[in-house]
Amino acid sequence: MFQILRKELKALVKDRRAMMLGLLMPIILISVFSLAFGGMGKESDNKTDLLVSDEDNSTTSKNVLQGLDSVKALAITRMPSDSAIDFVKKGKFSAVLILHKGFSDSVKNLRHLPWELKYDAAQSIQMQMMMQYIASSLFGNVGKTMTERMVMKRTQSQFAGMDSMTQLIAMAQVKKSMESNSGAIDDMQKNVMKIQSSPVEKQQDNAGIVQAVAGTAVMMLMFSLTAMGGRLLEEKENGTLKRLLCSPLTTGGILSGKMMASISFAVIQLLIMFSFSSTVFGLVLVPKLAAVLLLIIATAFACSSFGMFLAAIVKSRDQLQSLSTLAILSMSVIGGSMVPSFLMPSWMQSVGHVSINYWSIQGFFDIFQRQLPITDPVFLEKVGVLILFGLVLSTAAFRLFRKNVMSMA
Repeated sequence: MFQILRKELKALVKDRRAMMLGLLMPIILISVFSLAFGGMGKESDNKTDLLVSDEDNSTTSKNVLQGLDSVKALAITRMPSDSAIDFVKKGKFSAVLILHKGFSDSVKNLRHLPWELKYDAAQSIQMQMMMQYIASSLFGNVGKTMTERMVMKRTQSQFAGMDSMTQLIAMAQVKKSMESNSGAIDDMQKNVMKIQSSPVEKQQDNAGIVQAVAGTAVMMLMFSLTAMGGRLLEEKENGTLKRLLCSPLTTGGILSGKMMASISFAVIQLLIMFSFSSTVFGLVLVPKLAAVLLLIIATAFACSSFGMFLAAIVKSRDQLQSLSTLAILSMSVIGGSMVPSFLMPSWMQSVGHVSINYWSIQGFFDIFQRQLPITDPVFLEKVGVLILFGLVLSTAAFRLFRKNVMSMA
């Protein structure tokens, strides 16, 4: 028994890089997860971008926007409604709050307020949080003014003919009575002050399902393709690579063949995942099949290149296993595969742009939630970034392949 123990410890220590990766991996992953989610449930400096469009341009509407500026959780940007809606449609901003003309008159006359919140269909989960921030500010600001007008209106109707001093005393009593019995104020908030909210485009698919399907599909694909890339190391260990090098195949041909096999497998795997989600969870796939196929191919190319790149920079399968787990889980966290990225700190959301997961997931949101056509520049930007990832990583993999893998054959 002790001889086996000694043998295994020697084998572990022999591959020092794999041993160090195995020891450091939990520490690094704990750090990544803690930085991403450590602030959840605590007061955060995170700001949610909100566009506002003041079509009323009155003193009342300006006071409302001033109140919104004071909300720490919101970053307000003023913009005309047409431009703002276009930005939201393309996923550049989460939502736009529009104060239509007649807002000030509606406040004065206690009529239904002409304001609405138009949001990105892909951010419907985030809107539940945003509405709380908006409501707390707007109801506190506008609600106070409208409550005072309601008190004045009731007092003047109930105590008509009284002198001004008596009316002031009566108003104070009515206001006190209303505050102790808040039914009238609650009714006003639910009906007169209710904010109409709707996505800028017709929402056909549940955002939670899109998040779950796209996030899981990309993360699992990266694990699968990294394992396929590791077959290069397996072939080196069992001598198959030597026989391949003695054949007429060039080194570029060997790696190209591996890449094509990985991409083909990736396309099939993603198609199966999305077909399953369409059948079981009702994801609308057929009308958007061309855009889905284009994004799947771009994602497959990027993930295959990533797997080959990892296989080219390590010297053993143990090293590949540790490094790939560390890299894939880290990219999945910051890229939004595990949870929506808006739950993370702002700086972590920015870091997430270096992740393949982020661009692929946002591309699927463009298709299923934002309803963008295949020719839309915003959607094609995601496809282009994924292809760029693939080109950079595959080029690096080709160069490192000869240096690190071929030299060990």
